[in-house]
Amino acid sequence: MKIKFIILLLLASNLSHSSESDNYLIIRDFVQYSSSIDAYSSLCIKNFEEEQATKDLFSLIDVIQSELGFTSVEIETIKDRYYGIKRTTINQLSQIGLGKKKSLCKNYLKIFERFDNKKIEKLNEIAELIQP
Repeated sequence: MKIKFIILLLLASNLSHSSESDNYLIIRDFVQYSSSIDAYSSLCIKNFEEEQATKDLFSLIDVIQSELGFTSVEIETIKDRYYGIKRTTINQLSQIGLGKKKSLCKNYLKIFERFDNKKIEKLNEIAELIQP
């Protein structure tokens, strides 16, 4: 039941708004998957370098901004989204005990592996967008 709640939470936040461009939606989805994976990793992966992961993601976003011409407001919205989803995911995972019982992490690994596959798909779409 708790797994379904996490999936529903992530899918609900994935609903698109008609005013957003397709490029923006791809970036937004990529950030959404990244934030969920980073949240899981921060709780379940020993020696996960959370700050470096965030820094790398935001460096990529800066490159994307210059290539695709997103406004600073759009980029700030994307960054806020990252932190919001990450915080929410950590809270949800902590509520089901992952913060205290690391042995539970394996129960959720498949879900986050699927998110990682979707993140890779979005990253490939981004690469296509910024290639000349």
